[in-house]
Amino acid sequence: MKKQVLFILISIFVFSQALIPASFQNPRVGIVISKTSFQQHWGVTQMAAHGWAAAVNLAGIPYDCLFLEDLPDLKNLADYNLLIFGQCGYAEDDLYKKLIPALTPYLSAGGNILIDGPLAINDAKARERNHEKLDEILGIKYGGFHGNSEFRIKINKNSHYITRPFEARQFLTQHLVSGLNILDFKENGVSLLITTDEEESYPFLACRENGKNRLALVSDFSTWSGAASFFRNVQPQVFYPNQLFNVMIRAIHWAVYGDLQNPFPVPQLSNANLTAIVRLDADASANLDAQVKTLNYLINLAKETGVVPVYAWVSSGATKAGWQDLAPLGKKLEDVGGEIGTHSRFHKIDRGMTEQRWKEELDDAIHEIEYNMGDYEYPIGKVEWFINPGNTIYMDDYEQVARRFSFYMTHGFEQDMPLGWGNLTWYTGPHPNMVVLENTPSPDYQWFYDPEWSYTTQQITAYQEAIFDHIFQNIGRGVIFNQMWHDYSITSQPQYGKSRIMNQKNIAMYDAISAKFANYPIYCPEPEDLGHKLRAMAQWEYSWESNDNAVKFRIDLAKVRLDTIAYFTGGMGLRIENTADYIQNVSINGAAHYGFNKQTVILPNLKKGINEIQVTLGPNPYREPHLTYVSKRLPALQSNGTDLEAELLAKSKARFSFYVEDPFVLLHADWQEWNRTGDHALNGYVTSDRKIVLRKLAGGDFRITRATLPIVEFSQSENTVSLTLQNAETGERSLWFSSAKAPKKALLNSGEIPFEKPAGSFRLTLPEFAEKADLQIMF
Repeated sequence: MKKQVLFILISIFVFSQALIPASFQNPRVGIVISKTSFQQHWGVTQMAAHGWAAAVNLAGIPYDCLFLEDLPDLKNLADYNLLIFGQCGYAEDDLYKKLIPALTPYLSAGGNILIDGPLAINDAKARERNHEKLDEILGIKYGGFHGNSEFRIKINKNSHYITRPFEARQFLTQHLVSGLNILDFKENGVSLLITTDEEESYPFLACRENGKNRLALVSDFSTWSGAASFFRNVQPQVFYPNQLFNVMIRAIHWAVYGDLQNPFPVPQLSNANLTAIVRLDADASANLDAQVKTLNYLINLAKETGVVPVYAWVSSGATKAGWQDLAPLGKKLEDVGGEIGTHSRFHKIDRGMTEQRWKEELDDAIHEIEYNMGDYEYPIGKVEWFINPGNTIYMDDYEQVARRFSFYMTHGFEQDMPLGWGNLTWYTGPHPNMVVLENTPSPDYQWFYDPEWSYTTQQITAYQEAIFDHIFQNIGRGVIFNQMWHDYSITSQPQYGKSRIMNQKNIAMYDAISAKFANYPIYCPEPEDLGHKLRAMAQWEYSWESNDNAVKFRIDLAKVRLDTIAYFTGGMGLRIENTADYIQNVSINGAAHYGFNKQTVILPNLKKGINEIQVTLGPNPYREPHLTYVSKRLPALQSNGTDLEAELLAKSKARFSFYVEDPFVLLHADWQEWNRTGDHALNGYVTSDRKIVLRKLAGGDFRITRATLPIVEFSQSENTVSLTLQNAETGERSLWFSSAKAPKKALLNSGEIPFEKPAGSFRLTLPEFAEKADLQIMF
């Protein structure tokens, strides 16, 4: 009897805990780096900044980029629910003295802290200081530098929120390059992850909650030890599906929200698992043949997949190649959604830059491209896109970039920190809207041309496909894929005198990734779209509340720094985290919204001010017609009677998917296919701005299962289905349909055409016609 009573009491407690509503007002993270640390170890500091920015973006929480040196004077420090200290091991003596009185009230007010690497243990001259007072208020201790290339990181305890999705003793990383600076709590801490060689073990991720604060300690997520790496060109030279980013996302959620039992909302950069854009470094700008071939390859890529590039010329080289040939191709690229940017004027940016040299390399490059494109009557407007030439540009030069460009692609850390992006404002001065994208591993230069790398095209292709699949399948959340591509590599320019493998043809890797772009449900933004979405992720504010089966989300765009951001929110995602249930109903600003998949709402454009989103969850999949995926901007999605109308903006291919069981017709799509794999998915695409209409049919069992040209009008009577068709740009004209009743006759513009009957359906191959044609199918 006592056991029964105890069981009932436990059940009531657990059930009551699950029903406690949860809510949160304006979550925000401060990502902190140290200027003094940057002066001592710029690479590690910059890597930490970029990597933690990516982790916070994937966690979906708005953020600001802060300097350790500014914390004591910040009046709004309490506004940050979490401070992440990324490799802030060095601090001036005067700053150290001010940190304790700055952090003490922050912690007293309930602030939370995540520390990656040592915090302020050294002075500006790299001498270790007495840091006992700071350690005391944080409750931390340093265990020294431990480990080597025999160590890996694994799960130690999986009963905590952060590690709950993982198996006990599961390895999360490949072997490390070197040891780690070990951090731990003096008492009451829990080591969730350890670094170990199976003989010795040390904490890698430890956490502690004391009723007022949540603290997490990470023993070097972002150093040359390569804890987060997907692929490294050192033994063993293998790809590894590293899980540390997934752990850090959950660590951020726990540090901000605690151990939530309820579902909660997480904004995503896009509604898809992966967001893809091509970074093209045109180092061979002076080679006209390479330019013609590369530009045409990327134009065709955009038409076939929707993925578009930032194509950056070395402007002096482009002038040598000849603007009379380049200008029309550049405009053609922009017409399919790509952007022409610059890779500097002479490809010579280094640490010895003066104001005059910055002007020559950047301002003169902008002028050279804009002037010549316009002079040959192919104007492209302002060049706002910049790709880092040569060695990595140090972050303390970012103001030089930000004053000229809104969108910046850089590199240098992809082997050790494979993800990095955001609206990064460190060192940008009075220019707070620049977005920065670190390239994903690994650059084609290294794969094919670096003398310290040596792989066959077949090996490179397999490794790069594995990296793409890992990012898409295991990380997701709209993660950005922007591998560095070069014109000389796409065109397989020859190389001589190297001891490495020298491949005759490189194109297989690009074709393999292009096939991934074409076949995976990814988001394919134009650069302007991606830039605005990245700014939204940092700048907007939101609040939420939830219970077991409902989430209310209030997102405010009133304070974003650009009014145009609201026009680019269409196509972003709102993921419902911490639940196995399915989305059942969504409303946005009081109107029903039929754009969502299992656990992610597809956002349309939002209002500049406050937007209210309500989501209802349930145990079973939603089975009424709804939009489940888009690859391009979605300004609006509206229900109009029995019609579902989706607006898509596209200069190249824009893909979409609906879930639909009942008889329907889809109007205005350039191509469509329904239920090919038995999943009731209606997949299709358009190649220009379009409003597609999913129309529910009143009855019968007639269904169009495939169409390679647009259907612009539809009607049906008891014995006749009538369609108005628009000629296809591709020239292919076929329509497949299913019906329980066998058709008797088909007429195209009153002329009879024959049926073919593949298994389970009927097919009509249509003869050539002018712009539109009327098709009648009689039963």
